[in-house]
Amino acid sequence: MRKPLALGLASLCCLLGSAAHAERPAFAVVDQPSQDGRCNGDNGKGDLDRSEAACLEQIPDLAQRRDGALKLTFRNGRTRVYRNQDAKCASDDKACVKYQLTGYFPDHDLLLLERGRPEGIDWLLVRADMGDEIGIVAPPHYSPERRWLVSVASRLDGSSLPDGIDIIPAKRDRTLKDWHYRTPEDGKWRYEFDRWDSEDQIVLSAKPLEDTAPPRPVAIHRKKSEWLFK
Repeated sequence: MRKPLALGLASLCCLLGSAAHAERPAFAVVDQPSQDGRCNGDNGKGDLDRSEAACLEQIPDLAQRRDGALKLTFRNGRTRVYRNQDAKCASDDKACVKYQLTGYFPDHDLLLLERGRPEGIDWLLVRADMGDEIGIVAPPHYSPERRWLVSVASRLDGSSLPDGIDIIPAKRDRTLKDWHYRTPEDGKWRYEFDRWDSEDQIVLSAKPLEDTAPPRPVAIHRKKSEWLFK
């Protein structure tokens, strides 16, 4: 059984502190950061300490960095440049955006990009074959058989980006659908990833926002090709 949420969040204060020190926007911190998709040589543990340098070294054919521009070259030969808005960021412009390559999933040729903005941080999963993008709330966790990826995050003060849950098929498959849930503004619960219980069920820890009660387990399960809250 996982430790109480309060302890987990306390252990993450260092992550928030280091992020603030580096003038990075707030992130809806998770209690169990994913280690899946970390690039070779990346020894970090938290969601905010993933190494772009390690990823650039691992996949130079797919990704190159030149100053504030991250260039991706997809398998179909097309390219895309994710350009940091450094001037806007220096002037505290709300249109400031910064990108980092923070992960690669070689089994499924997926790239993970961190997208930082003044209101917070979120992530993009990018399929390296054609460049399709999928927005997610945190670095994802593989299912036991690596057929699915799940991303879960809950908002903390200072982050105004949507939080919630994303379930993505790891392999491109027209018969498998993405599933996305965004916590409403007046939502009463904070959800965090606990574990995959099977290939078709995810256990989350749910804590009421205005209550000191310990977290309670809730499940999302797949039935007849659809993901549902249980």
